[in-house]
Amino acid sequence: MKECQYYGICGGCSPQSSLEIKIKNASELLKIQDFEVFSLESRSFRARCELGIFHDSLENLHYTMRSNKDFIKIENCINLLPSIQETLPKLLFVLNQKEWRDFSFKLFALEALATQNKEILLTFIYHKPLKEEWKNKALALKNTLSSLLPFTFHIIGRSRGVKLALEQDFVIEKLEILGKEYFYRYDEGAFTQPNPKINEKMIEWILNNIEKSKGDLLEMYCGCGNFTIPLSQKFSQVLATEISKASIQAAKFATEANKVSNIRFVRLSGDECIEAIKRLREFKRLKGICLDDFNFQSVLVDPPRAGLGSKVCEFLSQFKKIIYISCNVASLKEDLEILQKTHKIHKFAFFDQFPNTNHIESGVILHKI
Repeated sequence: MKECQYYGICGGCSPQSSLEIKIKNASELLKIQDFEVFSLESRSFRARCELGIFHDSLENLHYTMRSNKDFIKIENCINLLPSIQETLPKLLFVLNQKEWRDFSFKLFALEALATQNKEILLTFIYHKPLKEEWKNKALALKNTLSSLLPFTFHIIGRSRGVKLALEQDFVIEKLEILGKEYFYRYDEGAFTQPNPKINEKMIEWILNNIEKSKGDLLEMYCGCGNFTIPLSQKFSQVLATEISKASIQAAKFATEANKVSNIRFVRLSGDECIEAIKRLREFKRLKGICLDDFNFQSVLVDPPRAGLGSKVCEFLSQFKKIIYISCNVASLKEDLEILQKTHKIHKFAFFDQFPNTNHIESGVILHKI
């Protein structure tokens, strides 16, 4: 990382981090000795970013990153996918021209979401009200960027209570998993895996370590169907739940795009999913779905950083197989202490989703004792 002039300054990377240290600390905390490690490129890996916008005294714009309480001016970030790296300087050059002053007035942040298919979604966030006329200038910006770069651009404007989308507010990602292509819809503002190549490895690892089952899979926190779609080939039926409306819509898109017919996506929170499976409560959102038709033997969970908690862990104890994807080793440790009362670890892996930081992702497959 010596080639990055902002390393250790902008807050995006951790100077004291290394893969070896991360794995050592995580494995010791979790008391895991038998595991696999997946790590790929340490640069040009990140598919999304959030940048601040600084206006200097000459009304020129600069990108910024937040480091503690300070904002550090940067020109680019070598962690980002090449398409974003190519876009950022050209975009800034355009916006710093006088004819774009109205467009950039009170612009305070930029978000970029890119795919491996060279689609880029740019979200401009303002401290001023946006009106429909903004779209005219946004279209001109899209045409300008398209003339400079070989990418497909989608543009969104946001201000307090307002969202203006130019044509569409999503991109279509293509992942290659065990030689097969899968297509996903990534919506602006919704959660997506930030490192597409490691994401592919995570899905492949699960597929390579579970047998095809005549039973059914329950998935909680399914997001846009990232794991659901490829894993559906291993099970008779899948019921996948997620609280986000946008993610459920994206997941349903993925079933059609990938021609998968054995998945039912339902908008339910973790607690609601438990209530539904235990028949403690009826949900209109389950209309047309008969839970008695499912023979759940396996469960997949990919919770937020807080982990599962005792209530969900106790619910999972009934399943023969638990597939757990974790983004926080501390909460995973707490959950495993409960899960290992009824299950034993069959496979374990670490995934270096964010190189040059202290963050590490984990995958655990547990079998009922």
